[in-house]
Amino acid sequence: MPASLLELKKKIASVKQTGKITEAMRMVSASKLNQTEKRDEGYTVYNDHVRQTLSRLMSAQVVSHLHKENVAIDEDSISKIDYENVFGLGVISDMVQARKEVKTTGYLVITGDRGLVGSYNSAVIKNMMGLAEDAKAENKDIKILAVGSVGAEFFKKNNLNVVYENAAISDVPTFDEVLPIVSTAIKMYLNGVYDELYVCYTHHINSLSSAFRVEKMLPIVDIDIGLKEAKEHRDLEYDIEPDINTVLTTLIPQYARSTIYGAILDAKTAEHASSMTAMQSATDNVNDLVSSLTTKLNRARQAEITTEITEIVSGANALK
Repeated sequence: MPASLLELKKKIASVKQTGKITEAMRMVSASKLNQTEKRDEGYTVYNDHVRQTLSRLMSAQVVSHLHKENVAIDEDSISKIDYENVFGLGVISDMVQARKEVKTTGYLVITGDRGLVGSYNSAVIKNMMGLAEDAKAENKDIKILAVGSVGAEFFKKNNLNVVYENAAISDVPTFDEVLPIVSTAIKMYLNGVYDELYVCYTHHINSLSSAFRVEKMLPIVDIDIGLKEAKEHRDLEYDIEPDINTVLTTLIPQYARSTIYGAILDAKTAEHASSMTAMQSATDNVNDLVSSLTTKLNRARQAEITTEITEIVSGANALK
């Protein structure tokens, strides 16, 4: 067998073996995607219920405070409320009220720990570097909490202030596993390491698309506080023990932890979707390459057979 044909056969066999690997990786990513999607859906429902409960409890407390102070109870007065006057100094007012002066912004950036996930990591890093450039132009200080080794290594190489990093998140993270990360992020905020915290991650839309998100996590700004929520609270008639402030002091940090965990879970779902898509694309490319090489091999064989027939015919004619 000519060397060219032997080389083509070896190349086809090698490419097919690569295709088996990429297909196996696609199936693994698809399995992990299915797990994280189910967990993400269930956790979203839980988080929404916690937020609704917080909204109703805090709205009722705010309305009660305005009533005692003989202040007009309307949406305008509620929007201008000073939470320290309602709840006093402590975790509640510190986590839900914006600080008067924002000197340092924290960014909890979620990337992966490996490659072969398409543009997943590069998109997060590119957008975060854009935020860093904007902050630099405005002379603002930023601090990064990096979840994922890819982002942590990149940010440190580019001299960004990485105050915390964690590269030990599993592919299907549990709340207990993520708890040290979110507890550290909250503790740093309460200790004044930064004055506000944003979470930067890739939001999973579906298996084929995702979107980069920057969401403000601290202080908590997505709690709906208003007359509607207060009315719903009265209609539900909660029995609160020992008192509303004690409950909120426990519930608000829990909500912050669950919200950050939800972002990490969402990011992991997007990572698996990106990995599955990348491996599917790689497998398709392998199949196209095998088809192309097989066609080339068949043509080479045909040319070899044609040459042999020509030589035989020529030899037969020479004997006549």
